[in-house]
This record gives sequence, structure tokens and C-alpha cells, in this order.
Amino acid sequence: MANYNNRTQEVDLKRILRYILCRAWLIVLITAVGTLLGAGIYKLYTGITNGETKYRISNDYYVYFNYDEFIHAEDFYNAYTWNGFLMDDPIVDYAMTLLPEDYSKEEVKAAVSGEMLSDYRVLTVHVTTTDPDMTQKISDAYIEALKNFGENEDMLKEIRVWSTGDVYVFEENTRTANAAFLGGLIGLIVSIFALLFAAAVDDRIYSERDWVERYADIPWLGKKGSDEWKANTEYLLKDGDYDRLVTNDFTFSASAFEDMRKKKGIVICLDPKKDRGEKIDKIVYTLKKQNITISGAETE
Repeated sequence: MANYNNRTQEVDLKRILRYILCRAWLIVLITAVGTLLGAGIYKLYTGITNGETKYRISNDYYVYFNYDEFIHAEDFYNAYTWNGFLMDDPIVDYAMTLLPEDYSKEEVKAAVSGEMLSDYRVLTVHVTTTDPDMTQKISDAYIEALKNFGENEDMLKEIRVWSTGDVYVFEENTRTANAAFLGGLIGLIVSIFALLFAAAVDDRIYSERDWVERYADIPWLGKKGSDEWKANTEYLLKDGDYDRLVTNDFTFSASAFEDMRKKKGIVICLDPKKDRGEKIDKIVYTLKKQNITISGAETE
């Protein structure tokens, strides 16, 4: 009986490497799928959460001061103070009355900023959010809010819109490339470890070396029809009546075993793609228990 013991078998690194290289296309495929999934999931996420892309609209306003009563009004409303005024309740609360109810005051305040580049009479107001529609609505609301503020503030006579802009992509800070890389990296690592595990537990017989490690006392004939097979069968099977046993046709039949014992020997025909080691072990052990001579093994 064969003395093979898979618990004490040494790890065959060459076999594992050969197993992985033969399935390298799986690594490429899974890595590609991981890359697409990473990018796709990120796009889906950013689509649901309005993404990280920021949209901005910028409007210019001309500020008319009430110099008749306040000679130094521009000292109070200047490049350093306007940004704060844009966040104050008189302007924000008025804008909120013109915006949808689901807009919060904190969202609006976070979206608005102001600056004066050179002329203290020209105020530029920026509205920046991750939703282009929201950006436009807040901008429109601030046009009316600043107009109202100019009409009701003592130091001012009027705040008039000088020019209006269109919504544009201000900061396209997406991480699609990073997500795709991470997805591909995960796919690569998972595929390699999966193949390593599959190779470690794969006990199918692919070569003469695999067969000899399990059944050193049974000759390996080679692949049927090859020069190796012809040379081995002509020498080893020339002097008797041999029969071939295809592994898929094996059954526990007393009559079949009796017929096999009448033969000079039996040649086991393997299917490397289907025959697991445990299955071949069972066939070999059974034939030996039945006192049937196994003269060799071949593959289709």
C-alpha cells in the first residue's frame, strides 16, 4: 500500500509558484476588477454625498456710503470687516427667508465669504458649496439680502449689484485615482493570497514528481500518446494482458475487481483537472486491498 502522508509532506515552493504563474491572468483580472470597484464605489459615495468637488459663484457689489452723516464710513466697512458682516444676523436672517427650509443657517454662513481687492467701494462675495444648485440659490438670496442691508443700514445709502457670475467648478478635489489604486491594491493582495491558499491545499497530480511523491512504488507512464508514454508502455507493459481503469469509471464492484485480478495488471488513467488526491488515494488503496496489481499510471 502507498505510504503517502499529506500531513508530513514538505511544502513544494516550485509547485506553488508554477500553480500561481499558470493562473496569473486571475491576478490581473481581480486586480482590474478591484481597481474598477474602488473607483466605482468612490464615485457612488461622492455622488450620494454631493462629492468633494466644490462649486463657486462670485458677484461684485458696489457700496454707496452715507457720507452726509458718516464721513469715515469706509473705515467701518472695509476689507477686514466685510467678511464678518456677511455672517451677521441682519444679512443672514434675511437671506434665510428666501432659501428652502432645509437649508441651515450654519450651512449658509459656511458657504459665504467676502473680500475687497483694492477699491473699498467694490465688494466681492463668494458662495462656495458642494452642490451647484445650492450655490446658485444662496447667491441669489444674498443679492436681495445685501440690497436690503444697504437700504436699512445708517452708514450706507445703497448696495448695488455690479456684476454677477456663473457657477463654476472651484476645487475639483476628488480622490478617484487614489480610490482606484487602493481597490487595485486590495484586489492584488487578495488574489495572491487566495492563489497561495489554493495552491497549498491543491493535491491534484499534474506531473511525475507529484505522482512519485505519493506512490513511489507505482511507475509513472506519462501522458497518453506522448513519446514518454510510448517508450514506458512498450517496456513495462509488453509482457502481459493489462487493462486500463479510468478514474471517473471506478466503482466498488466485486465482479469488476474479480475481472481486474485476472489481468496482468491495471493502468490507472488520471484526469489532472478533476482528480483530487483523496480520490486517487482511495482508488489506489482499494485496488491494493483487493490484491490487484497496479502496473502504472498515465494521464489523458
